[in-house]
Amino acid sequence: MTEAPAAVNEKALARRIKDHVVGGRHEFFAVIHPGFEETARRELLGLGIEAFEPQGTGGLGFRARLDDAWWVNLGCGTVSRVLMRLALFKATGFAEFRARLSALPWELHVVDKARVRFAVSAARSRLWHEGKLSQEAARALQERLAVYGRHAAFPEPGGDPALGQWIFIGIGENRCRVSIDTSGELLYRRGRGKLTEAAPLRETLACAVLRAAGVERYRVVIDPFCGSGTFALEAGAIFSGRPVNGERHFAFQDWPSFKPARFRHVRDDLERMLKEKAPAGPHRIYCSDIDPKSAETARHNVEQAGLSTIAEVDRADFFRLHAPAADPSGVLLVMNPPYGARQARGGDIASLFRRIGAKVRRDYAGCGYAIIVPGLENEKALGLPHDRKILFRNGGIGVALLIHYSKEYRNR
Repeated sequence: MTEAPAAVNEKALARRIKDHVVGGRHEFFAVIHPGFEETARRELLGLGIEAFEPQGTGGLGFRARLDDAWWVNLGCGTVSRVLMRLALFKATGFAEFRARLSALPWELHVVDKARVRFAVSAARSRLWHEGKLSQEAARALQERLAVYGRHAAFPEPGGDPALGQWIFIGIGENRCRVSIDTSGELLYRRGRGKLTEAAPLRETLACAVLRAAGVERYRVVIDPFCGSGTFALEAGAIFSGRPVNGERHFAFQDWPSFKPARFRHVRDDLERMLKEKAPAGPHRIYCSDIDPKSAETARHNVEQAGLSTIAEVDRADFFRLHAPAADPSGVLLVMNPPYGARQARGGDIASLFRRIGAKVRRDYAGCGYAIIVPGLENEKALGLPHDRKILFRNGGIGVALLIHYSKEYRNR
């Protein structure tokens, strides 16, 4: 262990933070819902974040400055979490593991009295006991911070996992990857105080579905199985050019490097850019649900988000709705029909998708659509052509997103 100096030079520490954290470039990892990596990559490119590297299923790596990580957290609707990579080293014993962690400059990233949590995963390595690894990591971090007259708190397992600074340690083939979370709560929590109904679609996944379908090329969005109104909220943010996460707190706001004035500047720049790049309107969003409670919840959420001028919510049965009055080629029909926990009283789900397919062919011919379908049998029952198919899991259920582009979409 390094001996503690007589006094910590706070100015020198502040310079190190400015030079190495704020001024340097870092490796980041954006966590993506598996299946939507390419969709997220395109969204990140639209935000000016380049040099991506696919890093297996469910993530993209990129090299950027700290401000860029703030930018991604604020503005990227398809990303679930952003990690900053801190180290990659080999270790075959606990003493070596602890020594390598103790050598990392934790004082640049962790404030005094921070509540630190470790997420450790180990496989195919001599170091495999995740509980012991977490204990050794905590000791290493504490030893390093003590040099600077600081210490960390380590909450007991359980409690609110959103509280505290998460540090991720992944070990495979005796190689240890150490990352620090920049996001805090998972980014699907937009910070709007949204009400939810049973088995809601996560906001990040809803955004990925809309962007994969090319929602920005359409003028009208229709969601007839709206539940809590998540598709309407995400489409509204895209159409209005709002940062999807502009109203929430992030883990990086508790770092030693965080400057509120700089953060406001970054957020203002992002808002201006998104406004300039927002798709030309006017736009309309129509959502409905046969369940009165769901319709009321969706209406509340739309009003709370300030989207009442472009979105309307009704209680209605999809199979009784009239065909859209708008030019069908400018309409995107997006659906997450009930299945799994949302399936009503054990009904015939294949019959439901058969009816949906017939309704779309009859009343929504010429529209674009993006429909989430569980299982090949239900895809066959739906019986609709598609231009693109994305396989993913939702709530532990294997599903497919079937996307069909309208004629206008293809011509734009």
